[in-house]
Amino acid sequence: MKGKGNSGKILGIIISSLLALFFVFYLGYSYGVRVGSLSAPPSYIENARENMPASVDFSLFWQTWNKARELYIGDSDPQEMIYGAISGMVSALGDPYSAFLKPSDNEKFSQDLSGQFDGIGAELTMQNGQIVVVAPLAGSPAEKAGVRAKDVIVEIDGTGATEMSLNQAVDKIRGKAGTQIKLKILRTGVENPLDFTITRESIKVESVTYKLEDVAGKKIAILKVSQFGDDTMDLAEKYAKEIVKDKASGVILDLRNNPGGYLDSSVEFANLFLEQGKTVVVEVDKEGAKKEYKTDKAPILKDYPTVVLANGGSASAAEIVTGALRDYKRAEIVGEKTFGKGSVQALEPLLKGAALKVTIAKWLTPLGTEINKVGITPDIVVALSDADQNAGRDPQLDKAKSEIISKIK
Repeated sequence: MKGKGNSGKILGIIISSLLALFFVFYLGYSYGVRVGSLSAPPSYIENARENMPASVDFSLFWQTWNKARELYIGDSDPQEMIYGAISGMVSALGDPYSAFLKPSDNEKFSQDLSGQFDGIGAELTMQNGQIVVVAPLAGSPAEKAGVRAKDVIVEIDGTGATEMSLNQAVDKIRGKAGTQIKLKILRTGVENPLDFTITRESIKVESVTYKLEDVAGKKIAILKVSQFGDDTMDLAEKYAKEIVKDKASGVILDLRNNPGGYLDSSVEFANLFLEQGKTVVVEVDKEGAKKEYKTDKAPILKDYPTVVLANGGSASAAEIVTGALRDYKRAEIVGEKTFGKGSVQALEPLLKGAALKVTIAKWLTPLGTEINKVGITPDIVVALSDADQNAGRDPQLDKAKSEIISKIK
């Protein structure tokens, strides 16, 4: 009896131990399954492991994703979360000019470079903290509705515009052709605000404009380039031929507030003023390899005295042209120091209409000058103050006119 009792106790201890081990195993397994599931992509995410690098552990990403989706008090859009994550990844490169463009942003970026977009067709600026109409485009919905130059926009679709940035106002005013937008406007000489309901249309804005002015008895061509986009060279060559036909005595090239655009367009544009075979810009890639971009045509405007207008809004491709004309002493630069963007970006198409804008090289002027974060200081520095703009004065253009007259023989 004694031996049998001890055997029972031993058997009981073994069973208890096994149960305890099983319980610990079960808890560990359950915890592991939960942590494992939180560290894996959810089933509703398509192609979660497509092109995934073998050396990168994505478990933390998916654990954070699942926790955020599980615990966040509000609604969350999985696709917007993916876009945000990708944007953060590209931002981690630490380069201000590299960016992920989700499909809607990529479409807007392409529209801006093409000069074609849906909106009301009014050029806007910021003056004294207010959104001001510079001018409605000829034949645009804004002009047809009665919007005038110097009108102040104080409300857009019921939302106050006084706290908006210029970009925010532009984005809100743009929209699909055929849709309507309501603007509340203040106008000098009119006591009460004016209300406008305007139907948006497809708008085409030319990147190059030309006018011929009489300055001190001389015909002076004023060529303004707002960006180096899809239509730039067709328009530039057209107007260059008109300048010759109009027998202008000199050219003022206005590159103020030109944010840049296509590198190739800037090289072709410089070719209007520089002899064939001249280096316009030198591109340097991540390995240090250099590539020179040269002019390859006979220049239409080679013999015309030229003054370039530039300011802090002149960047990238605009600085390429400015730098090349300066290095070859082909033009005098008037205005303010340029922005200082000496890098080259490639636009890589991605799935579903998205794109990656990524810096692939830096560029140097023909003499090897690097202007990134430095800019180009004009030969003659002339400021344009808020007071000047508010009063409709342009001392920079005035100086350019006096300089071009002094160069004409």
